[in-house]
Amino acid sequence: MELPCFRKFNNLLELNLSGGESVGNEKPVNIVLPDIERPILIEGYPGIGLVGHIAANFLAKELGMEMIGYVESPFIPPMALILEGKPNPPLRFYGKDNIIVAVADVYVAPTLVNEIVRELTAYLKERNAEKVISLGGIGIGFFKEQMDVWGVGAREELNRELEEKGVKLLQYGSIMGMSGRLLLEASRNNLDAYVLLGETFGDRPDPKAAANVIEALKKLVPLEVSTEPLLQEAKMIEEQLRRMHEQMEQARKKAQQQYESIYL
Repeated sequence: MELPCFRKFNNLLELNLSGGESVGNEKPVNIVLPDIERPILIEGYPGIGLVGHIAANFLAKELGMEMIGYVESPFIPPMALILEGKPNPPLRFYGKDNIIVAVADVYVAPTLVNEIVRELTAYLKERNAEKVISLGGIGIGFFKEQMDVWGVGAREELNRELEEKGVKLLQYGSIMGMSGRLLLEASRNNLDAYVLLGETFGDRPDPKAAANVIEALKKLVPLEVSTEPLLQEAKMIEEQLRRMHEQMEQARKKAQQQYESIYL
């Protein structure tokens, strides 16, 4: 026999896990944003190589944006992100003029992504959004001299626009998470939506891929920003990795010499 208190707890647990409505029939997600007409949304949630995350945060900083909103939900981890000595919500929006940059500093569960996208798309449609652009990475598992940027739009004419601007068109594949869901929902609501994906090895943060994505973004949105700081950061990471590789190789050779001196 199930006690009433356990029955109530199980019902609440099912609601939480399904991403459904919270207690009191409140919406599971609330988007807090000012009223901005014809906004351009740039989304950069964490993903492969943290490409979108790095790019979005870089844009917010370099363009002198201020935090203008956030995502409110009982299903977001209870935390505050401390930036420059001030508490900030983990899912937030930066803005300047009509440009909105969406960033996240925590993993967002798939059910919560769906709810965020639904509310965000409604906001963008009501205000006749000019563009909706997601930034991310595409893992290729190897290095090459020139890493490309791939993309896809919500409609055929947007795909042609991407190709004309030097972006390689993604013909087949899957786009997971926030970027994929936002592209799908925006296309259903007749919004001009794009996804830009920078090639990356995929196993480490990649500021160089973020710089490549921003350069492609600048062909879609008139942004006055230099990616040189990201390229310098990429060189520092590459140098650190090179040193680590040399140290590992020296350690391997030393261990091999010790083995040969003892057993051979």
